[in-house]
Amino acid sequence: MDDILDVNALFGPLPSASNDLTVDVLLALMEKHSVASACALSTLGLLLDPAVGNNATRGACQQHSSLIPVATLNPCAYFGDDAAVRQIEAEGFRMVRFWPEMQDWPVDYAPFSALVKALAPAALPLAINVLAPGEITALSRILDEYPAPIILMGVDVDLLAEAICVMRARPSWNIETSGLLAPGALRCVVDSIGPERLLFGSGAPNHPIASALNTLKHAGLNDDARRMALSTNARRILSV
Repeated sequence: MDDILDVNALFGPLPSASNDLTVDVLLALMEKHSVASACALSTLGLLLDPAVGNNATRGACQQHSSLIPVATLNPCAYFGDDAAVRQIEAEGFRMVRFWPEMQDWPVDYAPFSALVKALAPAALPLAINVLAPGEITALSRILDEYPAPIILMGVDVDLLAEAICVMRARPSWNIETSGLLAPGALRCVVDSIGPERLLFGSGAPNHPIASALNTLKHAGLNDDARRMALSTNARRILSV
């Protein structure tokens, strides 16, 4: 059985979900689909207060070893105080994730650029949700000197050409799979930039793990490429 690490999971209240997405729901889905580990965060951090959300994330991950802690920060509330950044590093978070569309800020945004510079010494991987054409291009300028891997989250077929174009020149950039459900999309990524840049992500429990796994299973990838996407690449990037 393949080892599976999901880089895109969350728990907590979410406006688009009909029910509260609890840790127990996430863990049950992981067990059902044999997902060994998941990068998880509390939605309280992206919807309300990053400090509250990061505390909830840390607590859940301390209780459940299969969950890998992901921090989130909001550039709209960044005034140059790096205490929150240093706390994230000290408390063992493995990645920092940004949500421009949910927190209502543009990627070409001075506080975001300043926050990225503050995060650079910690060299934690950054994951950024992208939604519209041009955002990946803007990120390529803002993050060009960042010293750790970048993960583009939520890329769909409308953004795929832009993502591949940017990633060809940036070997530390990666792409997760949750938005690439169209036939041929995952194969296009592998053929264009190689299997070592592809990371499995589902968006669970707000989105079904089964759909994401089935898409990868039937993408026409060889066994080595599939295993790299399911786990090997993420474990290398996150050092887990």
